[in-house]
Amino acid sequence: MTDIIQGTCLLMCPEKERWMREKEGLLHRFEIDESTKANKRPKADPMKTVKCFGRPAAGLVMTDPDQLRPAPVLLSTIRYLFTRIATRSDVDWIIVYDFIFDRLRAVRQDVAIQRIDIFTSIRIFELIVRFLVYSAQRLCDRSIYEFNPKINYQHLSECITHLLVLYDDNDLNDKGDCLELDRCMEKLSLNDNRQQMEALYILLNMGNVEALRRALNLPSNLRKSSDVQLSMKISFAWYLKNYARVCSLIQQLSPLLACAAITNLQIIRKTALQIMSSGYNSKVLTFPGLKLQEILLYKDIEKVRADCELFGLTFTEQNILFQKTNFKNEVQSTNPEMYYTHQSLHNFLPQILLKSM
Repeated sequence: MTDIIQGTCLLMCPEKERWMREKEGLLHRFEIDESTKANKRPKADPMKTVKCFGRPAAGLVMTDPDQLRPAPVLLSTIRYLFTRIATRSDVDWIIVYDFIFDRLRAVRQDVAIQRIDIFTSIRIFELIVRFLVYSAQRLCDRSIYEFNPKINYQHLSECITHLLVLYDDNDLNDKGDCLELDRCMEKLSLNDNRQQMEALYILLNMGNVEALRRALNLPSNLRKSSDVQLSMKISFAWYLKNYARVCSLIQQLSPLLACAAITNLQIIRKTALQIMSSGYNSKVLTFPGLKLQEILLYKDIEKVRADCELFGLTFTEQNILFQKTNFKNEVQSTNPEMYYTHQSLHNFLPQILLKSM
């Protein structure tokens, strides 16, 4: 049996790494001692420097306890990132995202190496999932050179899938030890967050049969929760390609769940426009653009025009001429558009990222 490794580093960044990055000029602007920022080689602030992600390499010992942070330090590190960095409004948020994204990868790495207990791992991964979902919406209108939604989604998918495995493992542990008071208290504290995470999984995999099957097999208290019920309705509506009902129900979601559902909005709009090109096919009759804007949750009629032109549809005087023979099915997706304003998303930060911290 492999020995459990217990980290001994009580700072957000091990001293060895901090000294190395200070010497090599690898400190991030968020980690610099403000009194030395004008220096050629600024000094690190030990209270602001956070361990960065590093891949295993020859000669690098990943299991050195001095370089690993125990569970309480990992949680306090995430709390610092979310309260002191994510809330900054004095810098471009893409800089904030890149910094936090990398430091959360390092947190995940420390969790895996030490095999942190299930309960703490669940708390950590819930927080990481929230950040990745939030970021997908906040940065969706940025260029691919600044923000890659596919990479963000890949990490989000890995994290939420791992989180569901942790929930299932925790359920098995409960069955074998359900009379212990501490286990019962843990379960109570997990349920509120879990229903949100289960709902997120359903929305991120909208229309997916396996995701719906998992939802139907959840314990009764989770399956009947408002978040899971609404998410299942949306997912089933999308399975039936009822785009109007999907978009209508999305507006009833809480901000974080809406951010997850909106990751599917481009494919929803493309599919809707394709269906309408057949259903409203005509050489002379047009469909009102403002009505389409309302149905498909567009914030701007110009976005409707841009998407119609992208798919080869005629847009004239704010109306659309649907002709199925002109629809360009080879186009992969519509133009990205934010569902919330930047200011709204910034205001949602405490509600989304700092929940249950």
